Amino acid sequence: MTGSTGPKSPSARSRHSRGWAARNARRVGVLSAAALMLSSCGWRGIANVPLPGGPGTVDGHSTIYVQMPETLGLNANSRVRVSDVFVGRVRAIELKNWVPTLTVDLNPGINLPRNVQAKIGQTSLLGAQHLELDPPADPSPKPLRNGDTIELKNSSAYPTIERTLAGISGILNGGGVPNVEKIQSEVYNILNGRADQIKEFLHRLDTFTDEINQQREDITRAIRSSDTLLKVVADRNDTLDRVLTETPPLIEHFNKTQDLFSNALLALGRLSKASDTTLSNSNANLHTNLATLQRALKQIAKTSPNLVPAMKLLFTLPFPIDNIPKVIRGDYMNISLHLDLTLSAIDNGILTGTGLSGMARALEQSWGRDPATMIPDVRFTPNPANAPGGPRIERGE
Repeated sequence: MTGSTGPKSPSARSRHSRGWAARNARRVGVLSAAALMLSSCGWRGIANVPLPGGPGTVDGHSTIYVQMPETLGLNANSRVRVSDVFVGRVRAIELKNWVPTLTVDLNPGINLPRNVQAKIGQTSLLGAQHLELDPPADPSPKPLRNGDTIELKNSSAYPTIERTLAGISGILNGGGVPNVEKIQSEVYNILNGRADQIKEFLHRLDTFTDEINQQREDITRAIRSSDTLLKVVADRNDTLDRVLTETPPLIEHFNKTQDLFSNALLALGRLSKASDTTLSNSNANLHTNLATLQRALKQIAKTSPNLVPAMKLLFTLPFPIDNIPKVIRGDYMNISLHLDLTLSAIDNGILTGTGLSGMARALEQSWGRDPATMIPDVRFTPNPANAPGGPRIERGE
C-alpha cells in the first residue's frame, strides 16, 4: 500500500487549525490563572511559602510578636532558637506603624520571661539567619504569654559577616594602620629618658586617686546636694524668670540714680570722718565715763535680788502692787496700820545718831522690859560688810 503525499483537503486543514487554536487558548488561560494567583497572594519568593511540619506548627502552639529595628536577611519560615534549640518559626514579617514586626509561632510548653531578649543571629556562613530568644540576667516574674509583644528596647541583632568584613576592611584600608608606626615612634619619644618623671607622675596619680577614693562619700553628698539644689531651682523657674525679667529695669534705675548713691557715699564718708575726729578727742572722757558706769552697773547687779521686789512698791507707794486689789474695793479703801511706839523702836528710828541715842531704850529697860524682847539696837548691829555671805552693796572703787 502506497501512502499519498499530496495536498490535504480543505476540511482537514480546517480541523488542524481549530485544534492548534484550542491548545494555545488553554495554555494562555493556565498562565493567566497562575499569574493572577501569584499576584493576589503577594509572591515574595519560595522562601516565604508556608511549609508544613516543623517547630511551631503543631497544635496548641503559641504566637508572639517581636518588634525589630531591622530584619536584615531574615525571611519567613526562619527558625527560632532558645538556648541553641529550635523551638519555633517566623511565620510572617510585617511593617506595623513603621516598625518591622515578626509573627513568631512557638512550640507548646516554652516558658520564657516577659522581658526576654530577641536577637537576629546568623545560622551559617552562607547567610542563613534565625531569631534567638535569650532570657536576661534578671528575668521578670511575669511569663511571656500568647499574643504578647517583645518591644524594640528588648530586641537587637548580632553582627553579620558582611558587617564584620566591612569593619575589618575599613580598619585595614582607612583606619590609620599605616600611622601605627608613627604613633609608636611618638610614644617612644615621649617616654624615652623620662622614666623618673613618669614614675613620679604615676605616684602622684595614685595619691590623687586614693584621696578621691577617701572623699567619695563627700563627693556623693555634694552631688546629691547639687541635685537637690537644682530641683529646688527647677521648682522655682517662674520666680527666676520674673527676677531675670525685672532685674534689667532695676539696673537701669540704679544707673540713672548713680549720682544719688555717689553723694550718699560721700556724705557717709564725711560723717565717718567727723565721728572719728569727735571720738578721738573725747576718747579719754569716754573711757572714764564708761569705767564709772561700769561701777554703777556692778552695784545694780549685786542688788538685783532686791531690785525686782522693790519695783512692786515703787509705782504704788505706800502699798505693794500685789495688795492693791485688797486695799481698794470700789469706793472704799481698806487700810491696816501697825504702829510700834515702844521706846526702843522710837530710839532706833528717831534718836539714832543724835546725842540722845540709847536714852529711850535705857528708860524702857528701867521700867522692867526684857531686852531679849526688844528690837535690836542699831548701834550694836554687826557691820554689813562683815556679815555672813558678804555685803549686799559695796562702795565703788
